[in-house]
Amino acid sequence: MFASLRNILIALAWLALTSIEAAAAAIDLEPRALDLLNASTSRLERAKTLTFRTRTPPGDAADGSLFTNLLADTQFAVMRPDRVRAKVRGDSAPLDVFFDGKTLAVYQPTLNMYATSDDPGALEVLIPFALARVGVLFPLADVLAGDTEQLLARRPTRARYKGVATISGRQCEHAAFAATGVEWELWVDGRTSLPCRVRGRLFELRGAPRFAADFHDWKLNPQLSAASFSFAKPAGAGRLDLRTLLGE
Repeated sequence: MFASLRNILIALAWLALTSIEAAAAAIDLEPRALDLLNASTSRLERAKTLTFRTRTPPGDAADGSLFTNLLADTQFAVMRPDRVRAKVRGDSAPLDVFFDGKTLAVYQPTLNMYATSDDPGALEVLIPFALARVGVLFPLADVLAGDTEQLLARRPTRARYKGVATISGRQCEHAAFAATGVEWELWVDGRTSLPCRVRGRLFELRGAPRFAADFHDWKLNPQLSAASFSFAKPAGAGRLDLRTLLGE
């Protein structure tokens, strides 16, 4: 799990490229698009820790075909190889998620209720909820699923460079990709090589749902303590089963 931080970059993008040269030889793979992708994924791979924020892009939040139509803002922190936490705020109920490499904890501060699990299968419970209710967690879904080998076995079948767009004052290079069962677009900050936005569609899931996220406030290699990824139960907090807390 967390075998590579490239999975964080573009959600379930199934990006693994054996080499830029080999990919460029395939049909409909533009080298400039692959160079953009490789620069971004390589930048993130070198980070031992990172923090960032995601937000549903304006306009996408009103699209009922998205995983969520709620305008949510999530703060992520990641420590390689296996720690992540997320703080979700927005139009939906607040939610805090912790994973310290062994125990998954989910806390709902409004209700002051929490759930924990050491069962690896608990991550698979969280992910459908994240997709259906809190789409901003989607950029980490493939990592949490722990199935990176299968995801990375897929190869892009299309890569096209689309030009430059301005997103939140940043000049972001834009490329579109496709692989078996998924299509996605990626916008990358031309100055930092960090992602600005991802938008796509998963054709292998029922209804072929769409996903979208804007990325902000990237910090690579910040000082993070391992203890900050462990959940500390607040005073008076009640405990629920994970599925019950997530409303399944």
